[in-house]
Parts: sequence; C-alpha cells; structure tokens
Amino acid sequence: MRYRSTPRRATGLTFALFASVLAALTVLVGSSSGASERALATVTVDTLPIANGFPLDLGIQKGFFEKRGIEIKKVTLQSGNDIVLALSNNNGDIGYIGWTPAFIANTSGIDIVTAAASEVEGTNIADNWQNLMVKGSSSIRTPQDLAGKTIAVNALKGVGEVVIRGALKAVGVDPNSIKLVVIPFPAMRTALANGQVDAAHMPEPFMSQAMNQDGARIVMAPGPAIMPFLPNGVYVARTSWAKENPALAKQFRLAINESLIYAQGHPDEIRALLPAAIRDIRLPVWSPILDRKKLLKLAQLAKEFGAIQRLPDFTKLVPGNISSGVILKGDVGATTISLKLDKSPVKTLAAGADTVAVSDRSSKQSFHLKGPGVDKKTGMKKSGKITWTVVFRPGTYRFYSDANPKLKGSFKVES
Repeated sequence: MRYRSTPRRATGLTFALFASVLAALTVLVGSSSGASERALATVTVDTLPIANGFPLDLGIQKGFFEKRGIEIKKVTLQSGNDIVLALSNNNGDIGYIGWTPAFIANTSGIDIVTAAASEVEGTNIADNWQNLMVKGSSSIRTPQDLAGKTIAVNALKGVGEVVIRGALKAVGVDPNSIKLVVIPFPAMRTALANGQVDAAHMPEPFMSQAMNQDGARIVMAPGPAIMPFLPNGVYVARTSWAKENPALAKQFRLAINESLIYAQGHPDEIRALLPAAIRDIRLPVWSPILDRKKLLKLAQLAKEFGAIQRLPDFTKLVPGNISSGVILKGDVGATTISLKLDKSPVKTLAAGADTVAVSDRSSKQSFHLKGPGVDKKTGMKKSGKITWTVVFRPGTYRFYSDANPKLKGSFKVES
C-alpha cells in the first residue's frame, strides 16, 4: 500500500527537487544569505505558556529569525481561543495555537492562514506530553472511571475538549457525561490538588510538575487514544497581514521550520530553556511536515463534538506552501525492529519529505535507515528517542541494526 496524504507538498515543487536532499530541505528551511545585513522587521507572535512553543524561543536564541531579517516580539496568552480573538482585533501578526481554535476561526469568518506546522502528540501513554491527570489518591484508575467526572481544560471548544471527548468515545465512555471547567494551565495543579476538579488535561511542563511535585497520575493519553501523532499545534497568520507581507510571511515560515527541525534534533537545548527542576519533561515531535489526512480526522471530531458547525475550508486555511507528508514510527529493541505508519508496517511510500520518529529501546542495537540520499542511525551504546526529517527519493530503503543483521526491514519509495 502506498501511504501519502494529499496534496503531497508545496505547490510548485518540481521533480528537480527530488534530485537532491539538500534542495528539498531548502524548501523547508530556505536560504537566508545576506538577510542579516538588512534592517529587521518586527513580527508580533502571540503564543502560549507551554513547552511546545519553545522552538520559537530557541530559534530566536540561535539567530534563525534575525538572519532572515526578522525580530520577534512575543506576547503570551492563556488559550488558543484568546489568541484567535487577539489576531481578529489586529493584536498580533502570527499566533501559535491548537488546530481546533484554527478550525473555529476559519468556520467563523475570521481570516487566518497557516504560516507553519508545529508539533504532534505522541503514540501512547508513556511518551505523550499532554495527558489527563488525576490526584495520586484518586479513585479514578481507568479511562472508564472518568464517566460523569469534572475535568479541567484551558478553554471550551478547544483542543482539550475535542481530544478528550474523542478519546472517551474511542474507549466506550459517553463523551457527553463529563463536565468541563475552564482553568488556565498554570492553575490546573492547584485545582486538581484541592479537589476543585476530578481530572485535568495538562501539557508539559505542568504535567511533569504535577507528577513529580504533587504525586499526580496519568489516567489517559487522549491524543494517542484517537490516533498516533495527532496534529496539535500550528502557527497561523492574519490573512490580511500575510497578503500585505508575503516575503516576510515566507521568511517567518522558513525560520520557524528551521527552528522546529533544530529543536527536534537538540532536545537538550530545549530543556535548557526550562528551570533546572523540570528539565526532564516529555517533549513532542516537532516537524514542519503536516499530515493532512490526520488533520481532516481532527476536524471531523471537532464538528462531531460541536466545536465547529461545518468542516473548515482547508484550501484557505492550509495553503499549498505548507509541506505535506507523514510521520513514521521507527522502533528497535533487543530482538525486534520495525517501521510503521500508524499501526501498519511501511511497505511503500511516495517520494518527498517525511518525519521519522525513532524509539531506540536497546543499548546494544541501533536503528539505521539507509537509501537514496538518506543515511541516518542511532547509537548502539545508548538508548533513547531521536527524530529525523528526511527527503525520500525513488528507490529502495532499508532499516536495520548495525549490531544484528537479522534485525532488518525494507520499503520502496515511488515517485
């Protein structure tokens, strides 16, 4: 089976891009020679107080925006819906929000357009960074125990509500039986600890703080319960601003794409932006690649649970210059190795840029991905997680362990 969301990637990408991995990655992160010599243009970015937005901070720190002629002015708000409201009132040029607020804006006549992709949720309760938390002493032990309970979310009709209701439905719990209470992320720990709510939908770093300092427990990972690598965050721009400043909007997209790729490859530098006591948090998979098929599924859930009344106009919300692709899950253990798209082994892919998230669970094995233009591998002396954004060209690709030739697999890439 060939896996690919539609459309494949940015409008205007030609076959020539497939001739070189460097050329294709340039589509994602661009070229910026000479930009730093120009006067800087200020771009106001409304963002959220969560670790998922840190690639923006790291990109500023590394000079990715400055070298493209951009100075970032950050404004922190408490929810994606707050950011959409701010953008609609011209209080900001670009906003970092969840996809559900983006859907709401699009279907409510608020003109925003995707500036860049951002991050996705994890694959299970062990690696997800945004989960439903309960007190350590709570009688709630399973997702089924959440029926009829009060749950804190940072906004109604937002990301939290949609994924919680969608996940509960997926595990056989009436999604309409719960009561949702709006509480800002920074205040959720206190609300949970004092019994104001039965559970809280917390992202990092609040989730790890609740576990390490309050003894809270994870009872459910809503995103992965719906599907692996569920799209979560997105950078959107006011459509009028993007039309009036097309070159600046493009340079922002290239700079944030570079920031996302760099952040994914340098998690220690992301952690360094956090207080020392909470640096060991779970991080998302950041990627400039957008899986449009999963995005449609998320939009359908948003419609089902009343966040929106109709499906978004994706031709307006997500333009062709946002690279489309998939996120693959690589895994290697002491005796097994695999590469999957969702839950199915990868046999055939369409050519183009994709993200590969690898879980190396063995200190004696490695995950080595090799084929036309790609030669990536994890170390054999340590285990952990690593993510690559690569460009697949037509041909055969192999994945194997350098320590054990019996651990191997392959797939074909077609143009």
